[in-house]
Formats: sequence, C-alpha cells, structure tokens
Amino acid sequence: MDVDFASLHKVLKDPTRRDIILHLNRKGQLPYTELMNLLEVTNTGKLNYHLKILNDLIQKGEDGKYSLTERGQLASQLLQKFPEKPVEPNRLRVRDALLIGIVGFLLLFAFPLIYLAAGSLALASFLAFLYELLLPGAVMWWLTTRRAKSHDFYDLLQPPVIPLALIIMALIVMVVARISFSIIFTAPGSSANQTQNAMMGGTSFVIVGFLPFIGVIITESLYRLSKRL
Repeated sequence: MDVDFASLHKVLKDPTRRDIILHLNRKGQLPYTELMNLLEVTNTGKLNYHLKILNDLIQKGEDGKYSLTERGQLASQLLQKFPEKPVEPNRLRVRDALLIGIVGFLLLFAFPLIYLAAGSLALASFLAFLYELLLPGAVMWWLTTRRAKSHDFYDLLQPPVIPLALIIMALIVMVVARISFSIIFTAPGSSANQTQNAMMGGTSFVIVGFLPFIGVIITESLYRLSKRL
C-alpha cells in the first residue's frame, strides 16, 4: 500500500484528528455522540470538519459507527510509534519581556493616519481608544506566546508592565522638569485651572498605560474560547 507520508503528516498535525484516530484504534468502533464525548468537543461543525479531513483514514458503517480503514490503522501505528512530543513551556526571560514591552509601548502611541482623516473628533477618539485597547496588547500576546510557548497569565502580563512603567517615568520627568522651570524663572500666573488640567492629562496617560493589560486579557480570553468551540 502506497503511503504519502507528507500528506499524512499534514492530516495528523492537528491534535483533535490524532485523538480521533487513537480513540477509534482503542475502541474499534464508535458512534458519533460517543466520539464527541471522548474528544470533549461541543461543536458538531468542528467535529464534522475534522472527520471530513480524515477522509480515507476512517469509514462510517451502516450502523452509523465510525471505524478505521486500513490506512487509518497504519496511521494509528505511526502515532503510537512516534508520539507527538509535548511542547514544554518556557518562562519568559526578563530581556524578552523588556523588548516585547518596548514594542507595545511604541505601538501604543503609533496612531495610524486614518485617525487624522476621521473627520470627527469623537470618531477619532473612539478609533484611537479601540486601537490602544486591542492592538498593542494583541501584538504583545502574540510575541509572548511565540517566545515562551506559554499561555500562563504570569508570563502574558509581564510585557504590559513596561509601557506602564515608561509612561509613569515620563510623567515623573515632566513633573520634575516643570517644577525646576518654575523655581528657576519664578513665573507668576500658575492658575488652579492649569494645575487641574495637568493632573487630568497625567491621569489620562496612566489610564492609557493600563490598556495593554486589558488587551492581553481580551486576546487570551478569545484564544481560550476558540479552543473550546
């Protein structure tokens, strides 16, 4: 029997399809509902998709039960002989967290030109808020999961600390510089309104610094939800 190992590897690359082959190898025959329970899959569309991809590795009998074909039995033997090695998660190193955090910081203030052409201040502000909330956090999430091979929140929430820390440091420098300027030149007219506006502006920047945390949590939540569907 000729076997195209390249196409077989592509079919069995997905863990759900590997589990289907192994379950059928152990049980011999399985009805659709029992296969769903063993796989812990709740979405019938997802299971139907994987069954379709398996193609000539499985067959459905007249009683509605699934079993392995001759090619499927060969595939199960290969899976048992060469089991998939689990990917060991690595803790995110401080240097990597720092670099990813700097990328997030740069993205946090790299507004696309579309905001300038929004035509409305309210629309521009809304688009800017969505951008800051979603994109920097999503990019940092992607870089962290690729670097650390981990979805642990301890690792995921390390890089967003960097943009927040940089923003706070920048505000401190601005405050110190403003105080030094007033001491040297003793310029009169520092009204309460100016002080209040400065405090509101500083608070807004700090709030922006927390948005990447929310973006990372949203992205990870969507990822985990997609795995359950």
